[in-house]
Amino acid sequence: MRYTQRRNLYHFENKDEIALAAFDYSFSQILEYLSKALEYASNSKERLLAICKVYIDLIETNSLEGGCPILNTAIESDDGHPHLKERAQHAMKIFIEKLTLIINNGIEHQEFRKDIDIDEVCSYIIAVVEGGVMLSKLFDDSKYIRHCASNVRQYIDDRMLIKE
Repeated sequence: MRYTQRRNLYHFENKDEIALAAFDYSFSQILEYLSKALEYASNSKERLLAICKVYIDLIETNSLEGGCPILNTAIESDDGHPHLKERAQHAMKIFIEKLTLIINNGIEHQEFRKDIDIDEVCSYIIAVVEGGVMLSKLFDDSKYIRHCASNVRQYIDDRMLIKE
């Protein structure tokens, strides 16, 4: 086992580079799952719910060991690893940009109200979904992410959709 660990270190300058590469790989997997899920969503509400479904699947199938790399990295690297923290911040900005595009698209297509605060919506969705991931991982029970996804659906229905 030591030989394998040493051999792998030869491809990286140090352990920090390994951590960065592992984060990049995990985040690329999340982006791939999200991209596939969004292909089949026909409107903005479905796109937002498809994102929730990706996180449900991550928990229930353990398709990405450890859960969400952004959440894990944000918690683990806050002060001890500034480059990894920067990488997690960049990843979260990408996630926020994707949510923003979906919400703006929903506004443009008169699916969502135009007076909603997009930053608030993004913060809410991210906090609820990531909180659901954390609770589900902590208790080994997907009911938490499912409850949180249900809350996102209710938020969209009650506070974002245009009522006819």
